[in-house]
Amino acid sequence: MKKFVKKISLFLLIFSINSLINLSSANQRIVIAGGSLTEIVFALGAGDEVVGVDKTSSYPEKVKQLPQIGYWKLLNIEGVLSLKPTLFITLNDVEPDNVIEKVSESKVDVLALQRVPGTIELLYENIGKIASKLNKQKEGELLINRIKTNLADIQTKIATHPQKTKVLSLMSMSGTNSVAGKNTTIDALIAIAGGENLAKHNSFKSYTAESIIAINPEVIILNKYSIDQLGGLDKIATIPGITETAAFKNNRITIIDDSYLFGIGPRVDEAAKLLFQSFYPE
Repeated sequence: MKKFVKKISLFLLIFSINSLINLSSANQRIVIAGGSLTEIVFALGAGDEVVGVDKTSSYPEKVKQLPQIGYWKLLNIEGVLSLKPTLFITLNDVEPDNVIEKVSESKVDVLALQRVPGTIELLYENIGKIASKLNKQKEGELLINRIKTNLADIQTKIATHPQKTKVLSLMSMSGTNSVAGKNTTIDALIAIAGGENLAKHNSFKSYTAESIIAINPEVIILNKYSIDQLGGLDKIATIPGITETAAFKNNRITIIDDSYLFGIGPRVDEAAKLLFQSFYPE
């Protein structure tokens, strides 16, 4: 009888501890700096616990109605703390440099995650860490498996196209053509989707009309913000040099949503599928 009582007592103790852990997790007030991290939290089913985000967080739609804490490279520390977070999920290279330290000193739990390199492996790692912190391990595994399955399907299709499509990604701002090179999210997405980024420089660089004509991409990627800056789709031809490219002449201009470009996130398979279809149309 005593053994039975001990077993029951142990069971109730474990049950109580688990209940407290789950209750603690369910009552989180999460503030996030990093659009891809915000998407992960929502994809794990913890979106209702998010009380503030940075300006790069624009997906899902309901995120746009949350209080903002500034751009991830210029965060408002007071803005973060004013939201009374219990958990601050952030990229580890946010600025100003003392943000993470100051938030931690205010007795807020901080989960700082790597932003680079922008790889699928890092995405899986970050999903795992966030899922563990939020007690959403099962959801994390399901999310990772979904992405892996969808990307494997795309890789199988890429294998049937040994000749890679030549791609250039432009961001048009105030009349300047900024081209995305290595160590950018769109460069990683181009590679995942089976294309070849013709820009070999690091980060972003302005190209002249002559440079765009000389490089002559088969596909040009523009983001929606650039289209807005130009004044609409019908203004694409005003980008200096673009009308002389094979991409323009063959009507192979791909428009990608800006929310895909703030880091490799849980919709990477969706973005890769969109790009693959534009690189290798049936």
